[in-house]
Amino acid sequence: MMTSLEEFLGRLDICDPTLGSNELVWVKYQPFLLSRGYRLRPRYNPDWIPSWPVDQPVDVEPEDSLMLNNFKGLIDAVHIRDEAKVVLKIVQTSSNEIPTALYLSSPDLQHDPRNHTVPILDVLLLPDDDTTALLVMPQLIYFNHLPFRRLGEVTEAFSQYIEGLDFMQEHRILHGDVCQLNLMMEMTQVIPRGVHFVRRWTHDGVNEKLEWKTRWSVRPNKYYFIDFGHSYVIPLHITKPVGIGIYGQDKTVPEFQSPNPYNPFLMEIYQLGNVLMNLIKDYDGLESLLELATAMTRHNPNDRISLRNALDQINRIPKKSLNSRVWRKETPPPFRFMMRWCGKETQWIAF
Repeated sequence: MMTSLEEFLGRLDICDPTLGSNELVWVKYQPFLLSRGYRLRPRYNPDWIPSWPVDQPVDVEPEDSLMLNNFKGLIDAVHIRDEAKVVLKIVQTSSNEIPTALYLSSPDLQHDPRNHTVPILDVLLLPDDDTTALLVMPQLIYFNHLPFRRLGEVTEAFSQYIEGLDFMQEHRILHGDVCQLNLMMEMTQVIPRGVHFVRRWTHDGVNEKLEWKTRWSVRPNKYYFIDFGHSYVIPLHITKPVGIGIYGQDKTVPEFQSPNPYNPFLMEIYQLGNVLMNLIKDYDGLESLLELATAMTRHNPNDRISLRNALDQINRIPKKSLNSRVWRKETPPPFRFMMRWCGKETQWIAF
Protein backbone atom coordinates (compact mmCIF):
# COMPACT_ATOMS: atom_id res chain seq x y z
CA MET A 1 0.00 0.00 0.00
CA MET A 2 1.29 3.43 -0.90
CA THR A 3 2.08 5.50 2.17
CA SER A 4 2.48 8.99 0.75
CA LEU A 5 1.89 11.29 -2.19
CA GLU A 6 5.65 11.46 -2.70
CA GLU A 7 5.83 7.68 -3.09
CA PHE A 8 2.98 7.72 -5.58
CA LEU A 9 4.54 10.49 -7.66
CA GLY A 10 7.90 8.75 -7.50
CA ARG A 11 6.45 5.60 -8.99
CA LEU A 12 5.11 7.60 -11.93
CA ASP A 13 8.76 8.06 -12.98
CA ILE A 14 9.55 4.35 -12.85
CA CYS A 15 9.88 2.91 -16.36
CA ASP A 16 8.07 -0.36 -16.84
CA PRO A 17 10.32 -2.80 -18.75
CA THR A 18 7.40 -4.99 -19.83
CA LEU A 19 7.18 -5.43 -23.60
CA GLY A 20 3.83 -4.68 -25.20
CA SER A 21 1.88 -7.39 -26.99
CA ASN A 22 2.62 -5.73 -30.35
CA GLU A 23 6.35 -5.79 -29.58
CA LEU A 24 6.79 -9.49 -28.84
CA VAL A 25 6.58 -10.43 -32.52
CA TRP A 26 9.64 -8.28 -33.20
CA VAL A 27 11.60 -9.98 -30.43
CA LYS A 28 10.70 -13.28 -32.05
CA TYR A 29 11.95 -12.21 -35.49
CA GLN A 30 14.96 -10.16 -34.34
CA PRO A 31 17.51 -12.95 -35.06
CA PHE A 32 15.96 -13.55 -38.50
CA LEU A 33 16.02 -9.85 -39.34
CA LEU A 34 19.61 -9.53 -38.19
CA SER A 35 20.56 -12.42 -40.46
CA ARG A 36 18.93 -10.54 -43.35
CA GLY A 37 20.86 -7.36 -42.60
CA TYR A 38 18.38 -5.37 -40.53
CA ARG A 39 19.18 -4.29 -36.96
CA LEU A 40 16.38 -3.51 -34.54
CA ARG A 41 16.77 -1.28 -31.51
CA PRO A 42 18.30 -2.96 -28.40
CA ARG A 43 14.87 -3.31 -26.78
CA TYR A 44 13.98 -6.10 -29.21
CA ASN A 45 17.06 -8.24 -28.68
CA PRO A 46 15.91 -11.55 -27.12
CA ASP A 47 18.67 -11.11 -24.52
CA TRP A 48 17.76 -7.50 -23.77
CA ILE A 49 18.43 -6.24 -20.27
CA PRO A 50 16.96 -2.80 -19.45
CA SER A 51 19.61 -0.10 -19.24
CA TRP A 52 18.07 1.42 -16.11
CA PRO A 53 17.32 0.17 -12.57
CA VAL A 54 13.75 -0.98 -13.15
CA ASP A 55 12.69 -0.47 -9.53
CA GLN A 56 13.94 3.10 -9.26
CA PRO A 57 12.67 6.42 -10.63
CA VAL A 58 14.49 7.92 -13.62
CA ASP A 59 14.89 11.58 -14.53
CA VAL A 60 14.70 10.91 -18.28
CA GLU A 61 13.17 7.86 -19.91
CA PRO A 62 15.99 5.80 -21.47
CA GLU A 63 15.80 5.16 -25.19
CA ASP A 64 15.31 1.42 -24.71
CA SER A 65 12.22 2.08 -22.56
CA LEU A 66 10.27 3.56 -25.48
CA MET A 67 7.39 1.30 -26.52
CA LEU A 68 5.65 0.85 -29.87
CA ASN A 69 2.31 1.82 -28.36
CA ASN A 70 0.82 3.43 -31.47
CA PHE A 71 2.54 1.39 -34.15
CA LYS A 72 0.65 -1.80 -34.88
CA GLY A 73 2.58 -3.93 -37.33
CA LEU A 74 5.31 -1.31 -37.82
CA ILE A 75 8.84 -0.97 -36.49
CA ASP A 76 11.98 0.92 -37.35
CA ALA A 77 15.31 -0.68 -38.13
CA VAL A 78 18.72 0.09 -39.55
CA HIS A 79 19.91 -1.45 -42.80
CA ILE A 80 23.32 -2.63 -41.65
CA ARG A 81 25.02 -2.39 -45.03
CA ASP A 82 24.58 1.37 -45.40
CA GLU A 83 23.23 2.38 -41.94
CA ALA A 84 20.06 3.71 -43.59
CA LYS A 85 16.98 4.10 -41.40
CA VAL A 86 14.11 1.95 -42.62
CA VAL A 87 10.62 0.90 -41.55
CA LEU A 88 9.32 -2.67 -41.59
CA LYS A 89 5.61 -3.31 -42.07
CA ILE A 90 3.76 -6.57 -41.52
CA VAL A 91 1.47 -7.24 -44.50
CA GLN A 92 -0.87 -10.10 -45.29
CA THR A 93 0.43 -12.02 -48.31
CA SER A 94 -3.15 -12.49 -49.53
CA SER A 95 -3.80 -8.72 -49.69
CA ASN A 96 -3.45 -6.39 -52.66
CA GLU A 97 -0.87 -4.31 -50.82
CA ILE A 98 2.23 -6.30 -51.76
CA PRO A 99 1.57 -6.63 -55.53
CA THR A 100 0.41 -3.01 -55.77
CA ALA A 101 3.43 -1.65 -53.89
CA LEU A 102 5.85 -3.82 -55.86
CA TYR A 103 4.28 -2.79 -59.16
CA LEU A 104 4.72 0.87 -58.26
CA SER A 105 8.33 0.12 -57.24
CA SER A 106 9.16 -1.70 -60.47
CA PRO A 107 12.14 -0.18 -62.33
CA ASP A 108 10.08 1.28 -65.17
CA LEU A 109 7.65 3.04 -62.85
CA GLN A 110 10.25 4.12 -60.29
CA HIS A 111 12.24 5.87 -63.00
CA ASP A 112 9.21 7.96 -63.95
CA PRO A 113 9.61 11.34 -62.20
CA ARG A 114 5.82 11.55 -61.76
CA ASN A 115 5.84 8.52 -59.47
CA HIS A 116 5.67 9.77 -55.89
CA THR A 117 4.92 6.48 -54.13
CA VAL A 118 7.26 5.24 -51.43
CA PRO A 119 9.89 2.88 -52.87
CA ILE A 120 9.81 -0.70 -51.59
CA LEU A 121 13.40 -1.61 -50.75
CA ASP A 122 12.84 -5.26 -49.90
CA VAL A 123 10.20 -7.90 -49.21
CA LEU A 124 11.04 -10.39 -46.47
CA LEU A 125 9.21 -13.70 -46.39
CA LEU A 126 8.98 -14.92 -42.81
CA PRO A 127 10.58 -18.30 -42.02
CA ASP A 128 7.58 -19.73 -40.16
CA ASP A 129 4.52 -17.93 -41.52
CA ASP A 130 3.35 -17.99 -45.13
CA THR A 131 0.40 -15.70 -44.41
CA THR A 132 2.43 -12.56 -43.69
CA ALA A 133 5.53 -10.85 -45.07
CA LEU A 134 7.50 -7.71 -44.27
CA LEU A 135 7.71 -4.70 -46.57
CA VAL A 136 10.88 -2.65 -46.13
CA MET A 137 10.65 1.08 -46.85
CA PRO A 138 12.77 4.15 -46.09
CA GLN A 139 11.88 5.92 -42.87
CA LEU A 140 9.98 9.10 -43.72
CA ILE A 141 8.26 11.87 -41.76
CA TYR A 142 4.72 13.19 -42.07
CA PHE A 143 4.46 15.92 -44.70
CA ASN A 144 3.43 18.44 -42.03
CA HIS A 145 5.81 17.23 -39.30
CA LEU A 146 7.79 20.44 -39.74
CA PRO A 147 6.02 23.80 -40.06
CA PHE A 148 5.75 25.37 -43.47
CA ARG A 149 7.55 28.73 -43.75
CA ARG A 150 6.96 29.76 -47.40
CA LEU A 151 4.13 29.45 -49.89
CA GLY A 152 6.51 27.67 -52.26
CA GLU A 153 7.07 24.92 -49.70
CA VAL A 154 3.36 24.10 -49.79
CA THR A 155 3.10 24.27 -53.57
CA GLU A 156 6.15 22.00 -53.90
CA ALA A 157 4.46 19.39 -51.71
CA PHE A 158 1.03 19.49 -53.31
CA SER A 159 2.27 19.68 -56.88
CA GLN A 160 4.02 16.36 -56.21
CA TYR A 161 0.96 14.86 -54.54
CA ILE A 162 -1.35 15.95 -57.36
CA GLU A 163 1.12 14.70 -59.96
CA GLY A 164 1.62 11.44 -58.07
CA LEU A 165 -2.11 10.80 -57.71
CA ASP A 166 -2.60 11.47 -61.41
CA PHE A 167 0.24 9.03 -62.12
CA MET A 168 -1.41 6.28 -60.07
CA GLN A 169 -4.79 6.86 -61.68
CA GLU A 170 -3.19 6.86 -65.13
CA HIS A 171 -1.91 3.37 -64.29
CA ARG A 172 -5.39 2.45 -63.03
CA ILE A 173 -4.24 2.15 -59.42
CA LEU A 174 -6.71 3.20 -56.77
CA HIS A 175 -4.93 4.22 -53.57
CA GLY A 176 -8.18 4.69 -51.69
CA ASP A 177 -6.85 6.63 -48.70
CA VAL A 178 -5.18 9.79 -50.00
CA CYS A 179 -5.37 11.43 -46.59
CA GLN A 180 -3.13 13.22 -44.13
CA LEU A 181 -1.48 10.25 -42.40
CA ASN A 182 -0.47 8.72 -45.73
CA LEU A 183 1.30 11.81 -47.06
CA MET A 184 4.99 11.78 -46.19
CA MET A 185 8.24 13.51 -47.04
CA GLU A 186 11.85 12.43 -47.28
CA MET A 187 13.74 13.77 -44.26
CA THR A 188 17.46 13.54 -44.91
CA GLN A 189 17.70 17.12 -46.21
CA VAL A 190 15.46 18.87 -43.69
CA ILE A 191 16.58 16.78 -40.69
CA PRO A 192 20.04 15.45 -41.59
CA ARG A 193 20.38 13.59 -38.28
CA GLY A 194 16.99 11.97 -38.70
CA VAL A 195 14.25 11.46 -36.11
CA HIS A 196 13.54 8.75 -33.60
CA PHE A 197 10.73 6.49 -34.79
CA VAL A 198 8.76 6.67 -31.52
CA ARG A 199 9.68 10.18 -30.33
CA ARG A 200 9.71 12.07 -33.58
CA TRP A 201 10.52 15.41 -31.97
CA THR A 202 13.95 14.04 -31.05
CA HIS A 203 16.94 12.62 -32.88
CA ASP A 204 17.72 9.89 -30.37
CA GLY A 205 14.52 9.44 -28.38
CA VAL A 206 16.01 11.15 -25.31
CA ASN A 207 17.21 14.70 -25.97
CA GLU A 208 14.32 17.02 -26.80
CA LYS A 209 16.11 19.49 -29.07
CA LEU A 210 15.58 18.75 -32.76
CA GLU A 211 17.89 20.37 -35.31
CA TRP A 212 16.19 20.99 -38.63
CA LYS A 213 16.29 23.15 -41.73
CA THR A 214 13.50 24.89 -43.59
CA ARG A 215 12.27 23.15 -46.71
CA TRP A 216 12.91 26.34 -48.68
CA SER A 217 16.61 26.34 -47.76
CA VAL A 218 17.23 22.79 -49.01
CA ARG A 219 14.75 22.52 -51.89
CA PRO A 220 13.90 20.53 -53.87
CA ASN A 221 12.34 18.07 -51.44
CA LYS A 222 10.68 14.74 -52.14
CA TYR A 223 7.15 13.85 -51.06
CA TYR A 224 5.60 10.39 -51.07
CA PHE A 225 2.38 8.41 -50.71
CA ILE A 226 2.47 5.45 -48.35
CA ASP A 227 0.12 2.65 -47.22
CA PHE A 228 -1.50 0.64 -49.99
CA GLY A 229 -3.76 -1.34 -47.67
CA HIS A 230 -6.87 -0.03 -49.48
CA SER A 231 -5.30 -0.14 -52.93
CA TYR A 232 -5.97 -2.27 -55.96
CA VAL A 233 -5.40 -2.22 -59.69
CA ILE A 234 -8.55 -1.68 -61.74
CA PRO A 235 -8.61 -4.12 -64.71
CA LEU A 236 -8.54 -2.64 -68.20
CA HIS A 237 -11.93 -4.06 -69.14
CA ILE A 238 -13.62 -1.98 -66.43
CA THR A 239 -14.19 1.33 -68.20
CA LYS A 240 -16.13 2.94 -65.35
CA PRO A 241 -14.61 2.05 -61.97
CA VAL A 242 -17.11 1.90 -59.12
CA GLY A 243 -16.60 2.35 -55.40
CA ILE A 244 -19.05 1.33 -52.69
CA GLY A 245 -18.93 1.99 -48.96
CA ILE A 246 -16.78 4.04 -46.61
CA TYR A 247 -13.05 3.59 -46.20
CA GLY A 248 -9.98 5.68 -45.48
CA GLN A 249 -9.35 8.35 -42.86
CA ASP A 250 -11.61 11.10 -44.22
CA LYS A 251 -15.25 10.40 -43.43
CA THR A 252 -16.42 13.77 -44.82
CA VAL A 253 -16.30 12.59 -48.45
CA PRO A 254 -19.75 13.49 -49.90
CA GLU A 255 -19.99 10.14 -51.68
CA PHE A 256 -19.89 8.39 -48.32
CA GLN A 257 -23.16 10.03 -47.27
CA SER A 258 -25.12 7.90 -49.74
CA PRO A 259 -25.31 4.12 -50.29
CA ASN A 260 -25.03 4.67 -54.05
CA PRO A 261 -21.90 3.58 -55.95
CA TYR A 262 -19.43 6.29 -56.97
CA ASN A 263 -16.31 6.91 -59.03
CA PRO A 264 -13.41 6.17 -56.63
CA PHE A 265 -10.94 8.24 -58.65
CA LEU A 266 -13.06 11.36 -58.13
CA MET A 267 -13.34 10.43 -54.45
CA GLU A 268 -9.54 10.52 -54.19
CA ILE A 269 -9.46 14.04 -55.63
CA TYR A 270 -11.72 15.11 -52.77
CA GLN A 271 -9.53 13.36 -50.19
CA LEU A 272 -6.37 15.14 -51.33
CA GLY A 273 -8.17 18.45 -51.78
CA ASN A 274 -9.51 18.25 -48.25
CA VAL A 275 -6.00 17.80 -46.86
CA LEU A 276 -5.07 21.01 -48.65
CA MET A 277 -8.24 22.73 -47.41
CA ASN A 278 -7.44 21.83 -43.79
CA LEU A 279 -3.89 23.11 -44.21
CA ILE A 280 -5.24 26.42 -45.51
CA LYS A 281 -7.42 26.67 -42.40
CA ASP A 282 -4.36 26.14 -40.19
CA TYR A 283 -2.12 28.76 -41.86
CA ASP A 284 -2.11 32.44 -42.71
CA GLY A 285 -0.74 33.13 -46.18
CA LEU A 286 -2.24 30.22 -48.14
CA GLU A 287 -5.24 32.13 -49.45
CA SER A 288 -3.99 31.81 -53.05
CA LEU A 289 -4.57 28.04 -52.81
CA LEU A 290 -8.18 28.30 -51.62
CA GLU A 291 -9.63 28.31 -55.14
CA LEU A 292 -7.79 25.08 -55.95
CA ALA A 293 -8.83 23.36 -52.70
CA THR A 294 -12.43 24.41 -53.29
CA ALA A 295 -12.37 23.05 -56.84
CA MET A 296 -11.02 19.70 -55.60
CA THR A 297 -13.63 19.34 -52.85
CA ARG A 298 -16.85 20.26 -54.64
CA HIS A 299 -19.84 18.32 -53.37
CA ASN A 300 -20.76 16.97 -56.79
CA PRO A 301 -17.91 14.66 -57.87
CA ASN A 302 -18.41 15.51 -61.53
CA ASP A 303 -17.82 19.19 -60.79
CA ARG A 304 -14.38 18.61 -59.27
CA ILE A 305 -11.34 19.84 -61.10
CA SER A 306 -9.30 17.21 -62.93
CA LEU A 307 -5.86 16.41 -61.59
CA ARG A 308 -4.19 17.67 -64.77
CA ASN A 309 -5.98 21.01 -64.47
CA ALA A 310 -5.22 21.12 -60.75
CA LEU A 311 -1.52 20.70 -61.47
CA ASP A 312 -1.68 23.41 -64.14
CA GLN A 313 -3.38 25.74 -61.68
CA ILE A 314 -0.81 25.24 -58.95
CA ASN A 315 2.02 25.68 -61.45
CA ARG A 316 0.55 29.01 -62.63
CA ILE A 317 1.09 30.65 -59.27
CA PRO A 318 3.60 33.46 -59.94
CA LYS A 319 7.11 32.37 -59.01
CA LYS A 320 7.83 35.66 -57.30
CA SER A 321 5.06 34.93 -54.78
CA LEU A 322 6.43 31.51 -53.82
CA ASN A 323 8.92 33.16 -51.47
CA SER A 324 6.13 34.82 -49.47
CA ARG A 325 5.90 33.74 -45.85
CA VAL A 326 3.17 31.61 -44.33
CA TRP A 327 2.44 31.21 -40.63
CA ARG A 328 0.58 28.79 -38.46
CA LYS A 329 -2.39 30.80 -37.25
CA GLU A 330 -1.46 30.32 -33.59
CA THR A 331 2.04 31.80 -34.11
CA PRO A 332 2.18 34.92 -31.87
CA PRO A 333 3.30 38.21 -33.49
CA PRO A 334 6.57 38.38 -31.52
CA PHE A 335 7.52 34.93 -32.81
CA ARG A 336 6.68 35.97 -36.37
CA PHE A 337 8.90 39.01 -35.99
CA MET A 338 11.84 36.97 -34.69
CA MET A 339 11.47 34.33 -37.41
CA ARG A 340 11.28 36.94 -40.11
CA TRP A 341 13.94 39.39 -38.97
CA CYS A 342 16.16 37.59 -36.44
CA GLY A 343 16.97 34.35 -38.25
CA LYS A 344 14.87 32.20 -35.89
CA GLU A 345 12.97 30.22 -38.54
CA THR A 346 14.00 26.86 -37.08
CA GLN A 347 13.91 27.87 -33.44
CA TRP A 348 10.35 26.73 -32.73
CA ILE A 349 8.97 23.59 -34.34
CA ALA A 350 5.56 24.12 -32.71
CA PHE A 351 5.07 27.36 -34.65
